[in-house]
Amino acid sequence: MITAIRNFLKQQNIQALIITRTDSFLGEYYPPEKNQLLLATGFSGSAGMAVVTLNRAVLFVDARYTEQAKSESQFEVLEIPTQTTPSEWLKNNLPDTTIGYYTEQRSAAWVSYMTLHLKTAGIHLKGLPKKIWETLFTPQNEMTPPDEFDYDLSYCGLDTNQKINQVTGILKEHHLEAFLFASPDSVSWILNKRSLWVHEYPVIFKRLIVFADGSYHFLSEDTIKLLENKTIGADLTTLSQALCERLKNENVRIQNIPDVVAPLKAIKNQTEQNNIRQACLSESIVICRFLAWIEQSKNHITEWDCDIKLQQLRSENPLYRGDSFDTIAASGEHAARAHYHATEKTATLIASEPLLMVDTGGNYLNGTTDMTRTICTGKPTELMKRRYTQVLKGHIALTQTKIKSGDLPRQLDQNAHSFLRADGVDYLHATGHGIGMFLDVHEAPPIIHEKSDTPIVAGMLFSNEPAYYDACEGFGIRLENMILTQNGEEDFLNLENLIWVPFDGRLVDFSLLTVDEKKWLQHYHQTILDRIVPCLSSDEQKSIRPLLDFFTQIQ
Repeated sequence: MITAIRNFLKQQNIQALIITRTDSFLGEYYPPEKNQLLLATGFSGSAGMAVVTLNRAVLFVDARYTEQAKSESQFEVLEIPTQTTPSEWLKNNLPDTTIGYYTEQRSAAWVSYMTLHLKTAGIHLKGLPKKIWETLFTPQNEMTPPDEFDYDLSYCGLDTNQKINQVTGILKEHHLEAFLFASPDSVSWILNKRSLWVHEYPVIFKRLIVFADGSYHFLSEDTIKLLENKTIGADLTTLSQALCERLKNENVRIQNIPDVVAPLKAIKNQTEQNNIRQACLSESIVICRFLAWIEQSKNHITEWDCDIKLQQLRSENPLYRGDSFDTIAASGEHAARAHYHATEKTATLIASEPLLMVDTGGNYLNGTTDMTRTICTGKPTELMKRRYTQVLKGHIALTQTKIKSGDLPRQLDQNAHSFLRADGVDYLHATGHGIGMFLDVHEAPPIIHEKSDTPIVAGMLFSNEPAYYDACEGFGIRLENMILTQNGEEDFLNLENLIWVPFDGRLVDFSLLTVDEKKWLQHYHQTILDRIVPCLSSDEQKSIRPLLDFFTQIQ
């Protein structure tokens, strides 16, 4: 593939080509036949960007994927932002050149930002249209999308007219004639439609125009003409450069406004809250059954077997429609890659290493789930126990954070990091992300990060997942639950935990825990004993009970 790319550079008279992992909807999840970054680099992670020149091939990834990228790709791997950023690297290494990119797969916001920053180094960005790009990446035979279906009011709580009224109210505030929604999850949320084309992302892959008078149309070559000479809002981070240029050809005036649906769907209504509680309760039972199976079978099962077992357990629920992402079942050095995914060929026996990290989730009609546990499968080192305990203390600290409605998530994030940072180590990803309602498992807002500028308010659903990764020692630890914010007293928010799955006392250094932390763990595991254990078989109860006893009998 690299030879074909370099021949393409010569044909197009450009000195470098940018290749990204996305499609024309610019999302994380899309049909697998569209993964051109994988085809070019061999890297299978969910985020990354490559730059190919006549004599270099560089792959940019964030800290979640550094080790995975190095193992999967022959490209030179650079971690962002710790080593560099794409814009800085391009300026330092490719001054006074022309660099090509695909206009269907880069947002208008990205093009504007990069054009401005690269100009100082004399770099010209050249947008390549579809007909030229497809001479390099020949279109694959795509599956016929499955039928769309209505997302029932008993799950979503608001009908489309109610949601359209919310949108038109915002349009009038901004004095806009229409808003173009280019994000599939926003379109699916507004219309209460879903599809199972991509099991991790059960959306309809369409764009929607909503007018200030309440009328709405899917975007097409016919309906785009309805926008001629109008002033509309659009989020340029979700709008491809190709579509932006097409709109300008129709004399459409675009105001760059963040997707107005994003904050609406981030706040779950009462119906959604009730449903996600039930989904998480069902998921907690699944994971406890899974942990019992691990305890019974750990000496002869692989990482791949864990993935299959979780799917089997979930499939017993009639509301299950697929996993919300590919399960991360990772032992040893595999867990040092934050988003490793086992295959039958790469999977190792879980008993071959002291720790197994399992990050997994399901898409159910009544909600999307995401949780992580790190499980003892052998004899842990003292360092492993120390790091596990520090991550656990950070997890508890987030749940106990006192924040008011409207506060930024800075304190949540800093509390989760604090015990690792005090020991001179850290993790580099956000502590949490929003979670959609049978939508995107990685929803934003909110983002639980110390630099996030989105306030936390009641009704938000997000993950709590502090972590630690050690590539040198060959292990990784992550502990993740789901949190739902509720109104408390005096404008404070209550952080309601939704996942009820044991932590692993075999990995805890109890001497590092405070009295309050021990009380929290005791109450948490007593709740599991009361709510989850009665739903398990007698054999499952027997296997999981020792995990609970570490904490229910804590002194």
